[in-house]
Amino acid sequence: MIEPVVSKTNQTISALILAAGKGTRMKSTHPKALHTVMGRTMIEWVMDIVKQAGAADITLVLSQDTGVFDFLLKTHPQTRIAVQKKQQGTGDAVAAAAAAYLGAKTPSWAGSELVSGKSTKADWVLICAGDTPAMNPETIREFMEASLASNKRLAILGMNVAEPKGYGRIIKTPDGGLAGVIEERDADAATKNITICNSGVIFANVSWLFELLEGISPNNSQKEFYLTDIFGLAVKRGEPAFVFETNAASEFAGVNDRAQLAAIEATMVARRSRELMAGGVTICLPNTVYVEADVTVESDSKIESGVVLKGKTRIARNCEIGPQVVLEDAVLGVGVKVGAHAVIIRSTVAAGQSVMPQSVIIDKEI
Repeated sequence: MIEPVVSKTNQTISALILAAGKGTRMKSTHPKALHTVMGRTMIEWVMDIVKQAGAADITLVLSQDTGVFDFLLKTHPQTRIAVQKKQQGTGDAVAAAAAAYLGAKTPSWAGSELVSGKSTKADWVLICAGDTPAMNPETIREFMEASLASNKRLAILGMNVAEPKGYGRIIKTPDGGLAGVIEERDADAATKNITICNSGVIFANVSWLFELLEGISPNNSQKEFYLTDIFGLAVKRGEPAFVFETNAASEFAGVNDRAQLAAIEATMVARRSRELMAGGVTICLPNTVYVEADVTVESDSKIESGVVLKGKTRIARNCEIGPQVVLEDAVLGVGVKVGAHAVIIRSTVAAGQSVMPQSVIIDKEI
């Protein structure tokens, strides 16, 4: 178990995950954060990541249709739910969560309703989006630790992007602090040439965050409340935010459409395949193999090309999985050999057994 980042100071961090997006560009009736990557919803990935990074608790900001998240709340009963009613930008989304934090004042222009859970006494809040499932908890942890060490009450995780189209640009002060964040749609040509961009991950002292939110307005091309406007306000009040930089921009890729969903899943499956190979598993043509998050494969097993491994599949050591095999919630004992094009679903294959090519085994023990 990972210890909380600020345990030595008796302060705590709460994660605030913004997941009220409707997924309009996904062309879907499902909320964007409930689309799956490697067998898990994106929101579940993000919740797990922030916990691993050291967050003590989680608040989700959802749209008013919270019922579709009921399954999630049953498995994560301690999670708080705040509702964003107006959907007027990222600043409005964070303001909607004010009721989740004791001592936080709801901005006068906003409304806040906590529909599930009790308010937290957390001193700090980590803000991120619910559609960024590829984040690395170690990077997030390093960001929070560096932010606390900076003695600043506000920080942003900046990423260096070779082709920054689509991202908000980070403008620095001469001494390296944060002067502000300019959204691309509001940026001039010179600003668009800046390659350090906003990852969407912010770390802030709770009371300072909501104090700054009081001062933002929808004075921009989208007529929305931009969360990033708090950084300019912090400068005006003599406290420029801390900027933490990373070169791991791919970890913070978001999902707005089906193509981006497929791309981020490919990135994460490749990462998982590398982990398996580092653990002693042979994978032939790994870019053709699909492995979900909860699959385990023990060392000295071999996975041929085109294999699909789903659900809670367990593959013991010294197994051989032939090409184009599909395993879903399957359990294979030591030394099992599975022939090409076989399908095994919710079944157990005992140690040393061989499965003939093109076999279909469902709900059986052999």
